[in-house]
Amino acid sequence: MKIYPLKNKLIISFSPLINVVIKVYIEDGLLLSDIFHEKSVQLKELDCGLPLFNENVMGDTTVEHILKLLNTSVCEETWELLTYNDAQVEMYNSLAASRFLHELFNNCPNLAWAIILNNYYGASFHVVEYLSRMKRRQLLSILTNSPAEERNITLLKKVKLLSGRRNEFRWLSRCLKEAELVEAYKHKETVTMQELYLSYRYRILAGSKLLKNVCHEKKEFLRDYKKGMCTLHKLAIDSVRIGENIGIKDSINIIMNCPDGDAVMYYHDKWSLKLRETTKLLREDIFLERPMLLDCEGIAFIDSINALIIEGREMEHCLASYKDKVINKESYIYKVTSFHGERVTLELGFLRGKYFIKQAKGFRNSEPSNPVRGFYNTWLDDENERLMELDKEKKEERFKLQRA
Repeated sequence: MKIYPLKNKLIISFSPLINVVIKVYIEDGLLLSDIFHEKSVQLKELDCGLPLFNENVMGDTTVEHILKLLNTSVCEETWELLTYNDAQVEMYNSLAASRFLHELFNNCPNLAWAIILNNYYGASFHVVEYLSRMKRRQLLSILTNSPAEERNITLLKKVKLLSGRRNEFRWLSRCLKEAELVEAYKHKETVTMQELYLSYRYRILAGSKLLKNVCHEKKEFLRDYKKGMCTLHKLAIDSVRIGENIGIKDSINIIMNCPDGDAVMYYHDKWSLKLRETTKLLREDIFLERPMLLDCEGIAFIDSINALIIEGREMEHCLASYKDKVINKESYIYKVTSFHGERVTLELGFLRGKYFIKQAKGFRNSEPSNPVRGFYNTWLDDENERLMELDKEKKEERFKLQRA
């Protein structure tokens, strides 16, 4: 992309990659564009699709030239516009043309942005004007299909977008429909979009200091914040459960107020040690219902609570805290011993007719080696295939009986 600031216009060329040239100019106080694509010409477009006010994308010189053409300077309102990459120019033009949208933008910028996004490409100015005059709660309900409640407007005002892309509006709409998330952030002064995005999936972390710190670093896309979150989420849940097992009533608040993952790991290891030291074997052991999987040499189902406790002691991890999970059939625990003597504790779940691996941990929560991973993955794949064939045969037999 090459940019040429001229006296009363701005030329943006995408040659030689694509044969597109954009001429940006001012007319009646609006920022308009003529888009030339080979023999096709689109005249007086309200938005050329580029965030012209964004220095990171367009460069300092371009932004300065745009402001000069508009005969204005960088003000608080212009800086607010920098938050919105998508529909940025169209929002500027709509703000310049509509007093009601301007008032809404000053009160709740994200709601004004939602109007523009919702009517992007082809909606008339009259629609924008009509929506801008509506009551805030009713407007929010129409745009996001969320409850028409004041607390949703309050949350929307607090949210700081990451880059103002269209997908952030979709995630924002989803979060506003979740009363649990709205409640979690009702006492926060500000909320970043990345916090809401991660809270939607990892509910236990919603509103926590831990999640806020994870989201503190500036990244380009929402998806960039997902890295490592599954591990942190699992670690936090395990830590809370271990704390509750050893009688720490406030364990969830302690974990959620940790500054980072290292602090969570500190409590996890500290409480795991206490759990192993204080958990006693049952006088009358509780035996667990065996899943449909067949054991093989080196892979054995842990079939009782005492066996679970012993496995936790031997492997020096928090397996004793899984008592309720295995009794309620939420998890099935297996002891894996490779041909070379490597030990792994395997946690399985069951969903939609198939068993799957929830986690696999070696001694002191170490990661299994690649050979042992291949060992238990192959076993599980073979067993799932066997069960599918068995289920297919049963269905065929039932079908034959019905026809007979």
